[in-house]
Amino acid sequence: MARINYFKATLLAGLLYSVDARQKQQEPLGVKNTHSGSSNPFNDDLGDFVSDVMDRWKIAGMSVAVVDGDDVYSQGYGYATLPDVKATPDTLYFGGSTSKAFAAAALAHLIDGKNYTALADGWSTTISSIIREDFVMYEDWSTEHLTLEDAASHRTGMPRHDAVLFIRHDDGSPVTTAQQVRNLRYLKPSARPRTTWQYCNYMYTVLGYVTEYLTGKWLGDVLRESIWAPLGMTATFGDTKDAVAAPEHLAAGYYWDREAKRFVEMPVESTKESGGAGLVISTVADYTKWARCLLNQAAPFSKATHADLRTPRMLTGHLEGGKMGDGDLTYGLGWEKKTYHGEVVIKHGGTELAYSTQLYMIPRLRYAVIAMANSGLANSAEDEIVWRLIEDKLGVPQERRYNLTSSLDELEDAQKKALDEAESTFYPNLPEKRIPSSLTNEQIVGRYHDAGYGTLNIVQADIDGDSWLVANRTEPIFAYELRFKHVSGNFWLTYLYLPDKQSIADAIAAEFTVGTDGDASGVELRQTPKGQLGEPDVFFNRM
Repeated sequence: MARINYFKATLLAGLLYSVDARQKQQEPLGVKNTHSGSSNPFNDDLGDFVSDVMDRWKIAGMSVAVVDGDDVYSQGYGYATLPDVKATPDTLYFGGSTSKAFAAAALAHLIDGKNYTALADGWSTTISSIIREDFVMYEDWSTEHLTLEDAASHRTGMPRHDAVLFIRHDDGSPVTTAQQVRNLRYLKPSARPRTTWQYCNYMYTVLGYVTEYLTGKWLGDVLRESIWAPLGMTATFGDTKDAVAAPEHLAAGYYWDREAKRFVEMPVESTKESGGAGLVISTVADYTKWARCLLNQAAPFSKATHADLRTPRMLTGHLEGGKMGDGDLTYGLGWEKKTYHGEVVIKHGGTELAYSTQLYMIPRLRYAVIAMANSGLANSAEDEIVWRLIEDKLGVPQERRYNLTSSLDELEDAQKKALDEAESTFYPNLPEKRIPSSLTNEQIVGRYHDAGYGTLNIVQADIDGDSWLVANRTEPIFAYELRFKHVSGNFWLTYLYLPDKQSIADAIAAEFTVGTDGDASGVELRQTPKGQLGEPDVFFNRM
């Protein structure tokens, strides 16, 4: 069973405002062209294609830009904010994980500058040699040996652990970046270091903190001073409040209510706490400046730094669904790299809240495509559009083009199927006659704690006339609720419920243990089915 990724599913949360999307057409507008010799790709044929993609994926607004040598083309489609604020090349969107390339580039710039003795070993510098008191891993070897390059390449042995990227304590007080980093000592790895590629947002939070520790400045200020200002990226921000106050319009984020057939607006959340993993808010117009810097290997970076940024560091083992040709997808300093249609492509996507971004570059051609949208599930839609533009540029015959056509309906159907199969996936050998629990709900209710994952306060709650055991988690970046459903014996299925969207995002297994007093003494959450690589089991002791 293909399990639903919790972090991505949480991007659907939120409820403020809704509009019937059928009343809106995906109109191209806000065209901005700077060119001397290449041809404008934003023709009526492409416009019809984009409208079809946005309709299939239920996207309110999207902005797209192309860098073609010395020429730049950009255009907006649909609506940045419903009902009437149109998307343009200057519309602000959350950049999500495309922030990682900025965080890595800033650190590469510090290394190249040779002004910090702590970075004398370059990317081979061990993290603990810089932030020894803060950076302690679950295993001693990892504490002593993990390097900046390991963290940047997603080869530390750590899974995502997104559910514990806390931004507030139980009492509501804010969590600092240093405290986020210190929490790593309680989080288990799921593979040996340097053997397996596992995407881990947490490690880019670490890299951002390393930069802050060395410079004595907030990461957003470092990025502005070292990258954004030199490139003239005046519409790029590292804090939501700055983006909201900017003269450019910040797009509202939406999810699609399939039953009601309408867009639902989501609350605007802070990106600052994401640090190096996802703090950037920008426009496609500004991202063309970033792409041109990288394609032209220009200032503010040296040639050595540009070479560093392009160097692959780890094989991902990712086959891209078997749709994207042969060859190995590699990962480096915030970038994926692979050969497609005979051309080396450097790329990265990002999702944050209700926004998606894609940035693709073909270095030999000095060609790039950037797409940004106000939906958290728009990456696949953006891929369709990006590859249409790339394959048009390369002149790839229709029969050799990648078939990426899909839809939001197909994705949601797959997610529903995964949830329906969750019980049999986690418990494949259930008895025909289920065994009653040895614990009553009253014997389970209480507070449970794990040093890394925090506190579960399990209570009884009435949900649609039925009594459930639930635990609310308000400390992480994305709030969620655990709902426990009895399966057999002391084994349960636990649904991750998103209160803002009123829907279930994922399901994991749970087992309650019994103490000598006959009450529950603890609960183990099994986040990944046996035989699969992912989040490790977590045991919460009763307090």
